Amino acid sequence: MKKIEYKFKTINMKSILIIIGITCCNFCFTQNTYLKITENNKTSISYPPETKFVLKNKEGYYILKESNTPLVFKIDEPYTLDVFPDYKKEKDVYNLTNGKIELIYNPSYDSNYIENRVKHESNGISLVKTTFTNSTLNEEESNVIIEFSNGVIFSYTDEKVVAKLNGVSLHINGKYLIYSDSGIIKLSYNPKSKQIWWVFEPK
Repeated sequence: MKKIEYKFKTINMKSILIIIGITCCNFCFTQNTYLKITENNKTSISYPPETKFVLKNKEGYYILKESNTPLVFKIDEPYTLDVFPDYKKEKDVYNLTNGKIELIYNPSYDSNYIENRVKHESNGISLVKTTFTNSTLNEEESNVIIEFSNGVIFSYTDEKVVAKLNGVSLHINGKYLIYSDSGIIKLSYNPKSKQIWWVFEPK
């Protein structure tokens, strides 16, 4: 078995508080925050809840990882961010020198959130309707039809997914990137809890 070695060093109070928050949240079963990366205070990229990532400083020490605690980590020196999306095998690597990393609370991933009340807007697009039905394959799961204000309709039916715009099928990559001429909807759906997360990134 390959031996894994970890590096440790004295870190500042900000990092200590973040690590304490991460440790406490490891006891949570569902992550209800999503990752948002802002580079140079302009370009922003988002990943769905439960996406694994690690932030390392220039010495290679781990500073931050996925957590259930909302936070903002300002980038004002060189850091490397490794993100491991579910929808592809390769990791995404960001070499950051300025900007911020955020873990943002998403109510639709909160176990206390009431189904069918997902009120969220992203870059001018909103979710207008969700319809849940019982799965025919697994009594513990639910199928869903999700309708967006730009006309995109996504359906999850017994592990099969379809997205359409004006009756025309759209390409879906992984779990789940929905491509259209106007941009990409990044969507995550948990059929057991009916939890929905999404964000729209225009072209």
